[in-house]
Order: sequence, then C-alpha cells, then structure tokens
Amino acid sequence: MSLLRMIIGFVLLWATASGEPFFGNNYVIPQGTELGRYSNLIVTNLNTARSSLSSYVRSPPTSSKALNRGAITLVEYVGNLSQLAGNVYSQLARASIDRTSAPVVVFSKVQYHVNALQPLLQNSSIYVNSIATYFDYEGNTDTSQYFDKWTANLKENQRMVEGVLKQVSEVIDSISGQSLNTQQFIAALSTNGLLQSLLDGVQRISVLAKDLSGVVSRIVEAINNANSFRSTSNSRIQSSRSLTNTFVNAYIANSNVSFNSISTAANSALDNLKTLNDTFIFRWPLLVSEKVEQKLSLLNISIDNLIRNLHVRKATIEQHYVDTRRTFIEENQPQALLENMSEQLTRALTNAIKPADCAASFRATFLDLSPLVRTRLGQCFDSQLALERQGAAQVVSIANNFLRTYTNTVFSGLEVCFDQQYDSMNDCLDHIVDRIEFSGKFFLLDSVTFYLFEQVQSELINCNTKLMDFVQNVRPWADC
Repeated sequence: MSLLRMIIGFVLLWATASGEPFFGNNYVIPQGTELGRYSNLIVTNLNTARSSLSSYVRSPPTSSKALNRGAITLVEYVGNLSQLAGNVYSQLARASIDRTSAPVVVFSKVQYHVNALQPLLQNSSIYVNSIATYFDYEGNTDTSQYFDKWTANLKENQRMVEGVLKQVSEVIDSISGQSLNTQQFIAALSTNGLLQSLLDGVQRISVLAKDLSGVVSRIVEAINNANSFRSTSNSRIQSSRSLTNTFVNAYIANSNVSFNSISTAANSALDNLKTLNDTFIFRWPLLVSEKVEQKLSLLNISIDNLIRNLHVRKATIEQHYVDTRRTFIEENQPQALLENMSEQLTRALTNAIKPADCAASFRATFLDLSPLVRTRLGQCFDSQLALERQGAAQVVSIANNFLRTYTNTVFSGLEVCFDQQYDSMNDCLDHIVDRIEFSGKFFLLDSVTFYLFEQVQSELINCNTKLMDFVQNVRPWADC
C-alpha cells in the first residue's frame, strides 16, 4: 500500500502548490458525484417499489388466498430489501459528499449495513419459493423466475461491491494515522481504480433497482385487476350456488308432488281391488270353491307384493333426493370447476412479466360462464320435472283409468253367475275365475313405476355430466 500513500501525498502536495486547494469547499470528485447519484437512485427506486405495495400492508387482496399470501410475501420481501439494501446505499451516498468524517468511520457504517443485508440475500429462496407457490400457474413460472433471476443478479453484484469494499478497508488500514477526511480518501481511491470499480457495481445495482421498481408497480396493478376479477367471479359463483340450492329444493318439492300422485293413485287402485275381493268373498262365502279361493288368495298376495314394491321405490326416490342434494349442492362440480378455472385465470392475470393478451380478453367470457351454467342447470331441472310429470301422469292413468276400471269390470262380470241356478253358481265362478289373470296388469304397473322411479332419475345425474363437459370444453383461455 506504499504506492497509495505516495499517491495520496502527491495529490495533497499538488493541491497546495496550485494555490487552489484540491479539496476546497465546492470541489467534488466526479466519480464521487456519480457514486452518490447512483446510490440515491437505488434508494429511491427501492422505496418506490415498497411504496407501490404500501396499500397491501393493511389491506391485502381478499378475493383469493393465493393473491392474499402473494401480496403479503411481496410486501415482506420488497420491504426488507428496501430497508436493508437502502441502508447500504444511503451510507454510500453520504460517503460521496462527506467532508468531515474519517474514512474508517464512514466505511465502517457501510460495511455494517452490508453485513446486515447478507441474511436476506442468503434466504431469498424462501421468498422466491413463496412467490412461485402463489403466482405460478399451469407450468408458467414467469413471476418467480423474474425474482429468482433478479435476486441472483443482485447477489452477484453485491459480492463484487463487497470485494471492492474489502480492498477499501485494507487501504484505510494502511493509511491509519493520516488525517484524511472522506473526500480526500475518495479522491485517492479514484487514482488506483477502486472508486471506479465501486461505481461500476453501484451502477449495475441501480439498473436492477429501477427494473424492480417498474416490475413491482406493474405487479401491483395486475394484482388489483386480478383481485377485481376474482371478486366478481366469486360473487357470481356464490350467486349460482345459492340459486342452485333454490333449484334443488324447488325440484324436490315438485318432484314429490309427482311421485306422491303415483303413490296415491296406485294405492287407491290396489285398495279398490282388495276391497272388491274382500267384499266378494264376504258376500258369497258358501259359493266360493277351493279353486276360486286359491285364485283370490293369489290375487291378495300379488297386491301385497306390488304394494311392497311401491314402498321400496319410495325409498329409492328418497335416496334419489339425497343424491341430488349431494351432487348439485354439496359437490356442485360445474361450479367447483369454475372456481378452479377462476383461480388459474386469476394467476394468469397477475403475470406482469409476460402478460397474456388472452387472459384479459377472456375475462368477460369467463364471468358469463357461471350464470350460463346456472341457466342450463335450471333447464335441466325443468326438463327433469317435465319427464317426471309426464311419467307420473301415465302411471296415474294406468292405475286409475285402466287397472281400476279393469278390476271393477272383472268383478262386475262375476255377478252374472249369481243369476244362475244355485247348484250352477260355483261351476260358473270356477269357469270365469279360471280365465281371470291380473299378473299382466300388475306387471304393467310394476314395470312402469320401476322405470320411472329408477331410470328417469338417472337423467338428472346425467345433466351434471353434461354440464361438466360443457364447462370443460368452453375454455378459450386454456393457452394463456
């Protein structure tokens, strides 16, 4: 370091001999001026970046957990960076104009703040990983890659600046005891290239800080737009969920009317048949032969079996209503899929690094989807009720207009036997009863109720599948 001492001595001697003190009150080393200017620019841009995020300190976005946590992460990272790195370059800016303090005092403060910045740079991957968690989407890592690359560049330049500061500290140690102020010391540093090296590093960090300020500002705007979109999307999806509940409850109430009409008509027809049977046996107990008794007994068994089947199908209907509530209210897959899509589009909208034009242009398309799905769901329920009403009307018609009329006619036909001679009545009844067959009519009622109770309901669940296909296929933003 003897060479530097000689340089410093020469500089001082030259300034005294010239009659115009080199370190006069108005003289500032040009490189020192640049060092101060770029250092202040770093501080200004870091503070601007932090100010851009200031609204999130108390009121981070609330429409999305990812937006909320991502904004808080940016506040913490940029805030810490602005404070810790800002302290480093604030001190360098002061050093560039200091005319009174000893170099060891000024540069010790710079080194102190450099050391304080190190933990943040070493642990920056924590913030980058968090940003990736909350802002990356479907393989797109633009935002986290930007901060990863930005931090890597900062670390690299910071190491270079630290290396220069270490050499500066060695120079300070070598001239211990000389009464140089900081401006004199900086002037001496300019003669051996150390000041220029320090200035080069600060200039590069200044470029990084300016870029960060602009990107953070754009990210904040993007987050606000994404939050607005997500808020509207959430509102429409929630509205659709509420109306879906209304649709389901209305469907179940109206469906119950249809199926209750079936139960009422079927029970009435069977009760009438059983009454006719019981009345016949009660009126003519002496005339009923074993053959007739067996036939009528079989009729009673068939009636009981059919009634049990109807009760079983009533339970099937109740389970159908349970499944309907689970499918359309609890799971609500179409709206759940829209929520997932909304999250993806929200993340795409936060991409201020490489904004996707399609993300913005398809917001309106997406926001219209939830009401459209709701409308189609309402149409599904209307179609289902129409099927059930039509089917119920057919079953009621079979029960009332066919089975009931048929049984009345059959039992009325037995009356002809009682117009015959007493000893011929049983033969007449045996002959007629032998040709009476209710099984085909019972099978008709049984089959129709089976298909209506079990097959028609499947159409409503198919509606859910159709809606899922519709939502999945209407994805013009898939390439965003």
